[in-house]
Amino acid sequence: MAEAEGQRLTERMQKLLDELGVPLTVAWVPQSQNMKHGEIDQASQTILIYDVDPEEAWKTLIHEILEFKLQDYTRVYRTIINGLIEVLEKTAYARKEEFLNFCIALIEKAKRL
Repeated sequence: MAEAEGQRLTERMQKLLDELGVPLTVAWVPQSQNMKHGEIDQASQTILIYDVDPEEAWKTLIHEILEFKLQDYTRVYRTIINGLIEVLEKTAYARKEEFLNFCIALIEKAKRL
């Protein structure tokens, strides 16, 4: 595909993002050897599209936009899960310490017998 056509595709993709109010930029960087179709680079807030075929690139753009929007809804679950993990880690640590203290007491008592 000619460079001008690639530029027009990128511009159309960006126009879609802008019209939807999605605060990302898009870069179409065709890479036939890339295992991924696309991804969102968090550092630059850019959707990177790797598909070589323009139709596939559009499908990937739509996928990445939907994934970006879903993050708003899944963030609360990640926060809850991370909070639960923290509580469980504290509980497991306290139980482990209790067990270790029991072991020390057991060894000390066994020495006296």
